[in-house]
Amino acid sequence: MAYTRGNLAVQERQKETQQSAYLEKTKVVKRRSQLPQKEKLLYLLSVVFVVAVMGVIGMSHVHSYDLNRQIHDTDNNILKAKRNIDQLQVEKQTLEMQVLDKAKELGYVPIEDDNTIHLSPVSGSTGTQDSYSGQND
Repeated sequence: MAYTRGNLAVQERQKETQQSAYLEKTKVVKRRSQLPQKEKLLYLLSVVFVVAVMGVIGMSHVHSYDLNRQIHDTDNNILKAKRNIDQLQVEKQTLEMQVLDKAKELGYVPIEDDNTIHLSPVSGSTGTQDSYSGQND
């Protein structure tokens, strides 16, 4: 730097350089190294294996869910059937009581043990299969 008129703070003017017609830029290109073919295949097969295992596990969960749902539905059907049986038993009891009352109203008498009639099967006859029913055929 030159000494000018006793002032050290003054900087020397630099020569202005001519600007070129184009600006040269450098771009850093990072080239990724490619994986070898065998390694790609290994990664692909490992992904397929993991997906297959997850599929099997998922299907087992779906199957167990379906079995649980069927068990629940069957339990509900059994409960409904038991309720229906209870209602039918109550209805049966009331009908049995009504039968006796209705029979007495119509004049029927209960059967006594000494008035029972015993019939023995007729030998050589097969019953009403061969007999004439009296209806027009």
